[in-house]
Amino acid sequence: MTTENTSQISRRSMLRTSGALVAGGAVLAACGTTPTVTRIGETPTIPKLTEATVSDAALLRTAMSVEKMVANMLSDSRLTGLADKTSAPIIAAFAAAHNAHLTALAPMVTAHGGQPYNEPNEKLMVAYGEPALALIAEGKKAVDVLALTLALETLVAGTYQYFVALATEPALRAEMMRFGAKSSRRAAVASQLIDGGIKAFGQQFDDQGILIPGTIATFPAAFGSLSSVQVSLGAENEVGTRATILMDTPSLNSIIY
Repeated sequence: MTTENTSQISRRSMLRTSGALVAGGAVLAACGTTPTVTRIGETPTIPKLTEATVSDAALLRTAMSVEKMVANMLSDSRLTGLADKTSAPIIAAFAAAHNAHLTALAPMVTAHGGQPYNEPNEKLMVAYGEPALALIAEGKKAVDVLALTLALETLVAGTYQYFVALATEPALRAEMMRFGAKSSRRAAVASQLIDGGIKAFGQQFDDQGILIPGTIATFPAAFGSLSSVQVSLGAENEVGTRATILMDTPSLNSIIY
């Protein structure tokens, strides 16, 4: 009797164990199954960005775009309409000089395998060119004319100074230095128109040796500084201050490749 009962219990135990194993395997299988995710359409292919090279031709084309931008700004009626009889012919001569630089730069671009570029630098015009002219038109202050002229000539000098370090050909670096020196001289003339006399040649200090704010030096510590050129333009706000425009030399996103 004992043997029979043992045999029956054993068979029932085996059936129960087998059932549990099957059920457990089904649960584990269900847990281990990766669900299918429905996707509509195709995954777009992201194009790789092309690597742009800042070649000598690109530097020359960008220089043309800056020269053209400055020539246009110095000829804009919003600026020339406020110029007095002393500064008006000088500013017109500055604009003509920048247009002459376009004529000189064009064959240099061609010689370096590029196409001459006779349009203003669009990114720089959006960043600070057009805002500066809009502030002048809004403020209608005659002092803004020479202030912007000085800032633009300083910007051009700084642009050529920056490009000298990037150019690979020694002869081209020398030419860029000459172009930059011309803008530096024009900046000195604009400085004298703003604050003339021998005393204004250098930085101006009071009796205590403190730099007088707002004074313009005809010969500052360095022409063609690579830092931002700052110029205050437009009408005064409710606290008596005016908008400040920061003008930077071309960067990688404003190079004309």
